[in-house]
Amino acid sequence: MDDLHAPPVPGIGLTAKYPEIGTGPVDTTIYHDPAIFAQEMEAIFKRSWYMIGRVEQIPKAGDFFTCELPSFRQAVLVCRDREGRVNAFHNVCTHRGNVAEHRAEGHCNGLFTCRFHGWSFDLQGRLARMRDEEGFFGADRAGMGLKKIPVDIWEGFIFVSPVDEPHQTLVEYLGEQGRDTAGYPWGACTQSYQFETEIACNWKLAVDSPSEVYHIPVLHPNSAAPTMMAAGNPHGRLLDVTLKGPHRTNSHYSVLAEPKPVQKLAYFHAQAAQNVVQAELDYELPKGINPTRSPWWTVDLITFFPALSFTLSAHMYTAHQVWPLSPNRCLYQQRVFVRPAQNAGQRFGQENTMVEFRDVVMEDLSTLERIQRALDTGQIRKFHYHDHELALRHQHYVVTDILAAYEREQG
Repeated sequence: MDDLHAPPVPGIGLTAKYPEIGTGPVDTTIYHDPAIFAQEMEAIFKRSWYMIGRVEQIPKAGDFFTCELPSFRQAVLVCRDREGRVNAFHNVCTHRGNVAEHRAEGHCNGLFTCRFHGWSFDLQGRLARMRDEEGFFGADRAGMGLKKIPVDIWEGFIFVSPVDEPHQTLVEYLGEQGRDTAGYPWGACTQSYQFETEIACNWKLAVDSPSEVYHIPVLHPNSAAPTMMAAGNPHGRLLDVTLKGPHRTNSHYSVLAEPKPVQKLAYFHAQAAQNVVQAELDYELPKGINPTRSPWWTVDLITFFPALSFTLSAHMYTAHQVWPLSPNRCLYQQRVFVRPAQNAGQRFGQENTMVEFRDVVMEDLSTLERIQRALDTGQIRKFHYHDHELALRHQHYVVTDILAAYEREQG
């Protein structure tokens, strides 16, 4: 392997690989206009799939978890039935609309029972029991089960569609990005930690924030910068950006400058912070991860448009999900997935990494809200993107292209 202490300087020229998306300033209207937000919900978000969990959460028949799709105000119940299938339903009792299952997760004896009037539904969503059924007028049990939600699985992740007839299959939606990242040991990271927060900004700003590194030296001098500002890379430039239809991947260059004592101890034990080559791994790195095969790679930001991203290293990953709530408000969810620690040192290293991720996000949030206030008042009408902000330019291009096609479709 080449000397990691003398890395090449990342250059300019990422945007030139994709001339179709242009290089000029972009209109900021899509970041605050209510009419555009309404179009995005119809043309983009209702036509997408959403990751809501992993199969390890429900390993046995009768295991379940509940969650919400915040953008659509939908409550979801996910369970494994006795045939081993993963099923998803609207968590709504068909009697009077109460939730069918109140618990966040757990195991049931095969029935979900509403706590309002005691109606029960089986693991396939069928109505199994009605109290005092004689008093109902010709009730058709067959048509009174829980309403199903389209569900599919990719690499152990459970995805659902917010509409009855998805615009695409999950495989079509994930596209080349899904094919190129399949085979990573997603299921090996069985321990997870998560938090969520509401942000007073447009969903695209929240997606933009981790998608560029130009801000790292300024906004994150003591958190992210020490792992990215190595000699020869004072601006923390990326290794590469790969666009795949609406999706994209940012490959991050990272050679440690001199870390602080606690960081140094944590990085020594945390697998996530090490530069990695294929020979050091116990699996074959998929071609879509570290696509340049650089020995100075540590993480990729793998984005599935519109609002799901994974910060992924050789041994752990973080899922970032952004849910649009209004033109200037969104919900951000972060879930860190790690392999079970084999000793106290590894556990310490993992905890330090998760705390650093959290701190970086917290440093971003107030900045995003200030940007949104400026956009809402019309003070900033154009954004000027750096070459290494290619992912942001790509997102703007994809959104405006989809909305233009939607308007043509609507006549």
